Amino acid sequence: MKKCEYCGKELGSYHLMYCKDADCEERALRFYERRSNTENFFGIINIACVVLIMIGLIMAVFSPIIGNIVVAGSLIALAVTILIMPYAPESFYKKWRIKKTSVIVRVFGCCLVVASGVFAFLAFYYSTKA
Repeated sequence: MKKCEYCGKELGSYHLMYCKDADCEERALRFYERRSNTENFFGIINIACVVLIMIGLIMAVFSPIIGNIVVAGSLIALAVTILIMPYAPESFYKKWRIKKTSVIVRVFGCCLVVASGVFAFLAFYYSTKA
């Protein structure tokens, strides 16, 4: 059976793409429009944060306090970006549809917030130890 592009519920006809009684079509179109307008900005932030995380991990070898602060800051910036713009590869949307994929991506963003807290705690730990 064919499923709704937004929520993943089974549809009665193979000719439909969205649920009839819900506002799935409106939400899906808003999501696609927002994603097309912001995906370049999202990609630039992702690349910058990943590069800063790598630089921070290398810096942590030589100066644990500064390196952990850089990693924590980069992770929190990446997490906020992912929580605001929960975009995933197209294969995720085909498998789980828009609604469930957005939830999964936002949970990953929350995990990044926790990881950022761990690196901030490590920076605090090394600053009190020194």
